[in-house]
Amino acid sequence: LPGLVQALEMNEREKPLDIYVPKQRTQRAKEMIEGAYRWPSYTINVHGYDEDEPAIQTADYTVRAFSTPYTKHSHGLIVQETDRQKFLHEKARALGLNPGPKYGKLQSGQTVETDDGTIVEPDDVLSEPKSGRRIVYTSDTRPTSSVVEAASDASLLIYNAMFTEEQAERARSTGHSTATEAAQVASESGSKQLWLTHISPRHEGDEQTLETRANEVFNGDVTLVRDGDTTEITRE
Repeated sequence: LPGLVQALEMNEREKPLDIYVPKQRTQRAKEMIEGAYRWPSYTINVHGYDEDEPAIQTADYTVRAFSTPYTKHSHGLIVQETDRQKFLHEKARALGLNPGPKYGKLQSGQTVETDDGTIVEPDDVLSEPKSGRRIVYTSDTRPTSSVVEAASDASLLIYNAMFTEEQAERARSTGHSTATEAAQVASESGSKQLWLTHISPRHEGDEQTLETRANEVFNGDVTLVRDGDTTEITRE
């Protein structure tokens, strides 16, 4: 955290920075920021959240944190897109509703009345909810049932895969995972895509081995990624 704050200051950041931490760690986060750089020229807002509530919640998505088994305090993140329902225009017209403000009310969850007095409920003109996209980032972790549960049905699972299977004991002792273990979590959780990250420098030049090992276990898409890599996740 101090390094990030300093780097943004050196890059002349002007926009406010929002930082989200467990509620009991808000004061510690502020102390770390101030101790490392006094207080930077840009605004920093430290937000605390309870572990049983979303860290961030908007109309379009929520972000939840979950504890991961590591040698130190560590959290993973679940970014869940809000489920969507399609407005059924033909059905609305069949019920006596013409395009207009009442369409918007129904889409926002309100009941409306037609010209002849018929009551129309939102569910009368909305499709079945379509699950939103789900991105899960595990951070540093061992492969446990709690991590599998958190990653359930992920559109994209971003998982640390620091070691090969030959270094499994090293992975266990340091609280990390092998590429094979990452693939097992992806398979057991029903994830669609797997990104392997946090690769040990010792594998530089031989990263393909990690992808190969993961592909032996997981039938979905496997990609070894670096900082700054991006992708587009299509809705199903």
